[in-house]
Amino acid sequence: MHNELETVFAKEGYRLTSPRRAVFDVLHGSESPLAIAVIIKACPDVDRVSIYRTLELFTRLGITEIIPFGWKQRYELTSPFKPHHHHLYCTNCGVLIDIHSQKLEQVVAAIAREQDFQPAAHKFEITGLCRHCQANIQ
Repeated sequence: MHNELETVFAKEGYRLTSPRRAVFDVLHGSESPLAIAVIIKACPDVDRVSIYRTLELFTRLGITEIIPFGWKQRYELTSPFKPHHHHLYCTNCGVLIDIHSQKLEQVVAAIAREQDFQPAAHKFEITGLCRHCQANIQ
C-alpha cells in the first residue's frame, strides 16, 4: 500500500514523510471513517498541526475524502487505498457502517446505461436507525 502512496506523492512532487506515513497507517488500519481527534490520539509522535496539514494534503491529492458526520467531519481513504463502499449512518447514536454491495453497484451501472451517462464517481449515505437504537426505541 505504501508503494501506491509513494507513487501519488512522487507524481505530485511531495515526499512521503514519517508523519504522513503515520497518518496514512492509522486511516488504513481503520474499518470506518475517523474524526481528527481519533487520528491525533493514534499518532502521539506527530504534532497536531502536521496532522491537520497532512489530512488537507491527502484530501487535495485524492488520497482521502471528507465524510460529513452531523456537524463534524471524518476522514477516510479513497480507492485504490480502500475498496469502494457506501455508508449507513445512524441518526440517533452516530454509528457509521460501511456497506459493500455488488447489487447496489449493478443498479448504479444500469441507471447510468439507461441514461447514456458515464459516471465519474458516486457515493451513497443512507440515514436511519441502527439495530441497537431500533431495539432501544421499542
